[in-house]
Amino acid sequence: MKTEKSTGPGDKRWMLVDDDKGALIFMRTIVSKLGVAHIECFASGEDALAAFKANPGAYEMVITDFQMPGMDGVELSRHLYAIAPKIKILLMTGSHLFNDEVAAREGFSGFLKKPFHPPALQRVLAAIAAGTFSSGQTQK
Repeated sequence: MKTEKSTGPGDKRWMLVDDDKGALIFMRTIVSKLGVAHIECFASGEDALAAFKANPGAYEMVITDFQMPGMDGVELSRHLYAIAPKIKILLMTGSHLFNDEVAAREGFSGFLKKPFHPPALQRVLAAIAAGTFSSGQTQK
């Protein structure tokens, strides 16, 4: 089930995907404050994929959790890349199964280990916008 939309500038739309409602609210709050895009939140990979399939050109960025019931973030990203190979996808996870190398090998545009501080997210998003992979874990 899709949750609320937040407003942002222009026609840019970003998708946030996490089964944890608290995490979605936290992420929506942080990303909305950046004022870079309209934010749409989804509580499952399946719901996010259905929305993406309905209008694949509408989304500029996807930020997804890894561990979710049903379709996890890796499976979701594979489906999204099959539809739109150039879509930017940021993986967030608290799982020890991922590090920068694994996330890059899976094709993600960026990687963020949970828990994280908002400045780390901002660094990752800036790097992704510049076209470089980032984990945001190092301080600048």
